[in-house]
Amino acid sequence: MFHAVIEAPPPGADPPADFPATPPPPADALAALAGELDHHFLAAGQMLASAVGAVQRVVAALEGVTRAIDAEAAVAAVDDLRAVARRLTGLADTQATRDAELGAIARELAVIRARVLDMRDTLRLLEIYAPNIKIAASGEPVFVEFVDGMRHRLHLGEQHIAHILAELATLERGLARGHDASARLLAEGARVVPAVPDRLEQDAAALDRYRAALRHGATELAAAARSVAQRVASALNALQVGDSTRQRIEHVVATLALAEAAGDAAVAAHLRALAAAQTQALAAEFAEGAARLAAALRAIGDETGRLLALIGATAEGDGAEGDGAEGDGADGDGAVALAELDRDIAAVSALTARLHDADRDTELLVRLATDALDGLGARCDGLRLIRRDVGDIAVNTRLLCRRFGTMGRAVAVVAVEVGACATQLDRASAAITTAMAAVSAGGAAIAAAQRRAGGAAGDRLALAAEVIRAGCAASERGVRDGAREAHALIAELAAANATLERPLALADEVAAIGVRLGAAGARAADALPEAADALLRTLLAQVAGSYTMAAERAVHATFLLPGMADAPVAPVEEDGLF
Repeated sequence: MFHAVIEAPPPGADPPADFPATPPPPADALAALAGELDHHFLAAGQMLASAVGAVQRVVAALEGVTRAIDAEAAVAAVDDLRAVARRLTGLADTQATRDAELGAIARELAVIRARVLDMRDTLRLLEIYAPNIKIAASGEPVFVEFVDGMRHRLHLGEQHIAHILAELATLERGLARGHDASARLLAEGARVVPAVPDRLEQDAAALDRYRAALRHGATELAAAARSVAQRVASALNALQVGDSTRQRIEHVVATLALAEAAGDAAVAAHLRALAAAQTQALAAEFAEGAARLAAALRAIGDETGRLLALIGATAEGDGAEGDGAEGDGADGDGAVALAELDRDIAAVSALTARLHDADRDTELLVRLATDALDGLGARCDGLRLIRRDVGDIAVNTRLLCRRFGTMGRAVAVVAVEVGACATQLDRASAAITTAMAAVSAGGAAIAAAQRRAGGAAGDRLALAAEVIRAGCAASERGVRDGAREAHALIAELAAANATLERPLALADEVAAIGVRLGAAGARAADALPEAADALLRTLLAQVAGSYTMAAERAVHATFLLPGMADAPVAPVEEDGLF
């Protein structure tokens, strides 16, 4: 029977295609696997650590959303929007009350004017009585002196009255402006109230709903990001299997190097058997750790899926694109709410301008009334002093009349009339004082109502809209930033997952190498030649000293020679990773 001759390939040539390549020595294969594990697990660890930073940025951005939404200025702006809307809605009633107050002030001013004119008439009557006293007294010096003093005081009184009438004219012009502004305001209000103020109330409600939706979305996104962070922490913990496996492989490679250098076949075989057992044990434990890591990565996948869904829902809510950038499609709820707010503020701009004019005129009137009342009070005090002097002149004149007989009686008749004038001045002065108190109270009531109503409605609306717009922009920017960081986080996690796909499948390769090692190794007999026994004991102790994990020591204990003690076990807190 003949056989075909198979010629051996030349040295260094590649093996034929139908022949499998010779596998590398187990030590080289394990060293290569250790390097591969180290490379991939280190890269994955860095990616997961970076993912933790991304989670922190996501949460920080979304917490910024909540801060912007709940900022005191933003809340106050929406409240101010409602307050202005309510003021515009109640404009007719408010103006009716203000018009009534202005009318009451006008009536009191009319009383003051009438009484002041009465006082002027009385003073002019006294001017007539002055020469009559001189005539009746036939030029008697003492009476002439009284009359000259009285005329001087009457002249001062005329000056006071002129100033009072000028102040009253200024106040009456202010009242007229106030009534005109009120009429224009009511005419403009009839055009837009209550429809537009009602819409402002609706705008405020829409903004509240929008802010609540943003807050809810940001809270959910932040919660999902924190959940991802927890899963990443679990994965980082499970990732330690790569480092522990690499260390154990390095210990196996070192054991094989000792076997190669042993110089004794039985010693080398025993060390190879130990290396095989360690390899198979670490392969089994690596498979378990890899399964845990794979489960942790799947859990991250589930959480990132939830995070992506929330990002999508938030993007649909604020008009943003799915990649976290600002969208260019239909406006979101915030843009719509702000557009409607701008429209409604524009619709009431004429009304708020009229309201501003009315408020300004009212404030001016209140200031005028306050200033005028101070001046009127001083002038009226002067008139009261003149009234007192006139009364004193009447009394003193009557007393003097007793000393002058018939002439005195003639003068006394005029003195009685002067006394009657003093009484008239008294009554007029009292009426003016009462009316001035009423004007002061009316001005204070209007000023208090003005303060309760707040500042200019138009300015308040514009400021509220500006604050609300800034708050919404900051909130939406926070959501977009959070979404962008979330996408970056998901990319980091996907890259880490891809990086770990290959090393997680290495358990079978490691186990196969363990089988090859097992075939090349054999436990040494209990009784070895003395030199071999001593050498093996030394090498086993040397190998045991390199261990960092309890699992290695447990396997090693099964390969100890008779009489050898187990390798000392480090306390739990000083033990290796697994």
